[in-house]
Amino acid sequence: MQRIPQKLITLSMGIILSQSLLVACSPVNVAKDAVNPDSKAAEALLKSTGLSVGSVDEALLKAANAIQEGKMDLAQLYYIKGFELQPTNIELLQKMAELYVHLEKYELAEVSFKLILKQQPNNIKVQEEYGLLLLKERKYQEAKTSLGAVVAKQLSGSAYNGLGIIATVQGNLIEAEALFKKADRIVPNNPEILNNLGFALYSAEKYPEAMAYYNLALQIAPGFKKALYNYALLQGRLGNYDLAYDAFVKVSSEAEANNNLGYIAMMKGDYVKANEYLQEAIKFSPNYYKKANDNLKHLKDLENNKIFN
Repeated sequence: MQRIPQKLITLSMGIILSQSLLVACSPVNVAKDAVNPDSKAAEALLKSTGLSVGSVDEALLKAANAIQEGKMDLAQLYYIKGFELQPTNIELLQKMAELYVHLEKYELAEVSFKLILKQQPNNIKVQEEYGLLLLKERKYQEAKTSLGAVVAKQLSGSAYNGLGIIATVQGNLIEAEALFKKADRIVPNNPEILNNLGFALYSAEKYPEAMAYYNLALQIAPGFKKALYNYALLQGRLGNYDLAYDAFVKVSSEAEANNNLGYIAMMKGDYVKANEYLQEAIKFSPNYYKKANDNLKHLKDLENNKIFN
């Protein structure tokens, strides 16, 4: 099994994997956790808006209007009012989950999804959304179980892509390649899937194949930053520094591009090039003075080791 550095995966694949707060949250505490009832601001908002709903349908309508106006906190309050009236309403729970995901209140979104699945254990759509949420939270084993249950019942490009990400993170690169290829067959020409497949191949040192998938992703979406970044990494790894630089500057500053290439060259043992790029990084931006100088210091240590070994 090849273990891929977590930092490299996060940067290269562009996966947003926000660490959630691992807080136990029972269904009856959804309202309490979502809004602090002792908050003066919340109480003032309740009074100023005349917040009152007579039914779940009214709560859903008022929440939808609030979202339309960009008033997410108010929408959340309407959903909570609806939840208090009917805590088992599937449509309400689904809308609550969507809003919590949008607000990055992932632990509350989890609760909403679980409440739905408790009533509808065979709801594949919710099972998939729940699995992808767990993936965002880096709860890989739970996400794998949830997404695995989805693909056991139906073909899903999103679920296979999620499973491929998990396999890549865990260093199971052969499995990751197979999963991404399944996703690609179901949802062909999807830049995200093609980029992820390319990264799995890159991680397995299958460079020509990886390059082909990055190129395809960029043909479909020329400005796709994740693929451009990965393409630059691969070109740098192959020693094609000019091509790598051209790609890096499309997604970062000149200073950052030079610093990235200096680091890549250093890791390749190409110390002359590494020094050139790191010096350029310092020249372009004072912000990179410390970072590039740290890399230069590391470079000198490596050069000294090479001399004396």
